[in-house]
Parts: sequence; structure tokens; C-alpha cells
Amino acid sequence: MENKKGFVITIIILILLLLGTSGYIVYDKFFTKVEEEKEYITVINDVSIDVNKLYKVGNILNAFDKTFAINDSKYFGYIYNVKILEARDFDKKIATYVSIYPEIIKSNTEQTISNAKIKNRYEYIFGKLLEYNPGSLDVGENIKIEYDETNKEYKYIAAITNNDHKNEYLAKNIKTKLKDDSVVITRKIVYAEYTDSKATIYTDSTKNTKLGIVKLQDGEVSLEEVIGKYGSKLNTYEITFKLGSDDEYNFYKIERTK
Repeated sequence: MENKKGFVITIIILILLLLGTSGYIVYDKFFTKVEEEKEYITVINDVSIDVNKLYKVGNILNAFDKTFAINDSKYFGYIYNVKILEARDFDKKIATYVSIYPEIIKSNTEQTISNAKIKNRYEYIFGKLLEYNPGSLDVGENIKIEYDETNKEYKYIAAITNNDHKNEYLAKNIKTKLKDDSVVITRKIVYAEYTDSKATIYTDSTKNTKLGIVKLQDGEVSLEEVIGKYGSKLNTYEITFKLGSDDEYNFYKIERTK
């Protein structure tokens, strides 16, 4: 039992790191019980949860960050452009792009991805909340995606470009709240515009509110420094994931709370 408990504790620590919560939760108060009959079921903050399912939440967040963080498509910052965005109101073409983008291989030659794979990823993210409709995408800039109905596959060219220090959104998860049927991630959002060894920090890509300038550390923006300096002025979002009909977490909504 000790080996099993140690393994589950390791999983939880890794998940907390993934979700950005380990820095402020005292572990011995957080972990309360491991049920012997269900190795991966634990009780966190009085909520019984399968810790393996939390990996899915992290995967979906990573897909969002990869797709919307860098200004290399016309969908840049899509999830941060409105006060609230529910899964049912997500633009279906953009939802398809979220499902494709993490799979894209940068190349100057045409690549393909099967429709079955993208449909699976689409439903992995949105569950049954948003209907999947395959089709070509007008992404813009350096990525062209066409749907081949005959062969049931996507064909694309994602040209190789130098993305070093391209203006981008950066996200820091600061809190994770668990409920019986949902996980809510609170995160601070930063918009960074790079110049040489520095970054100008704004609240969003409109650049209406400039917060200041920070020096890069090892070529990167230190989110800890930015939040330490400007945390109270940064936009705050809650991203909610709910258990779907397949008993897995799916994206439910994102809402700006500050």
C-alpha cells in the first residue's frame, strides 16, 4: 500500500505543478485520503476525484495556449477577446483549429492529418457541447489548411518561420478549485511585446493599458516577476472544465473575472 500511496502522491504533485497550484497549497493539508480499492481515486479538498483525469485538464490548457498565445494566425488571443466564452458558443472553425494546431508539423512541404484524429481531439476538448464539422480553414499568415473530403484528411502547409520573441500572450495558473463535477483554473494573463532583451507588458493585445518594461531572464519573461509587480492590474480569467457524458473533463467556459 505504501508504494501505491507514494505513486499517487507523485502523480498529484506533478499535476499540481502542471496546473500551477503547488506554490501555494500546503501538501499535508491538501492530501487527505487514498482509497485502497481504487488506486487512482483520492480526496482533494473534500472532493473525490480520479487524479488521472486532471492530466486532461492540463492537456486542454496546453492546446489553448499553443493555439492562441502566438500571433501567427488571425485567431490570436481568441479566448481572451470577450468577457465570457462558453463551449457551446465557440466558433466551430476555431475549435477545429485548436484541435489541429498542436498536431501541426512546421514544414515548407504539404503535410496531412486524418479527420478521425482531429475529430477525436475535438471531442476530447469539447465533448458533446460543440458539434464537429470538418472543413477547410482560413487561418491566415503562414498556415494554410484544406480539408480533403474524398480522403477524409486535412492537408496543410505550416511554413517554417523565425518565431523568436514574437509578441505573445503568457498565462500563469494561480489557483485550482475542485467541485464534484468540475475543475476551475484561475489564471493571470500577460501580453508581452518584445524588443531586444526587454519586453513591454500590457494587459492585452489592444495595448490600451501599458504596465511597464521588464528585462528578459535567459531570453524569457519571468511571470513571477511580472505578477509580483503588476499582479493586481493584470486581467484574471477562470477556465471551467466539467465532467461530460463520457465521465471525462471537457472545456466548459472561460470568463474574465477582473
